[in-house]
Amino acid sequence: MYNSITAAAYLVKDPEVRTTNNGKKVVSLRAGISTSNAKTKCFVDVEYWDKTAEIAEKYLSKGREFIVNGELCMSSWEKDGKKFSKYFVRGKDLQFLSSKKSEGEGEGDGDGGSKDVQGDDVPF
Repeated sequence: MYNSITAAAYLVKDPEVRTTNNGKKVVSLRAGISTSNAKTKCFVDVEYWDKTAEIAEKYLSKGREFIVNGELCMSSWEKDGKKFSKYFVRGKDLQFLSSKKSEGEGEGDGDGGSKDVQGDDVPF
């Protein structure tokens, strides 16, 4: 079975970082994947682990554009006797589409182009 999602996205809030009991780093992102003129907006949760989580934590912030490539996953849990579930993307690759900007000045490489974080997994 083939399960792959690739989407251009933008962060709607800063990344949330946590460390598991095993010491693995996980970053959770809330991303918009709709076009700016869409009548209804589509938001997805994205999760990166380990080294990619460290890179996402360091370079991603609210408003930053990126491409996520990963797989669709489902999480389910029970709370107060009610069952809940949600879909999210477990990211494998992360590609930046715009340079990181700080207040009033540009940072990063300055060319505004894309940067592929995991160059050995180019999808084309």
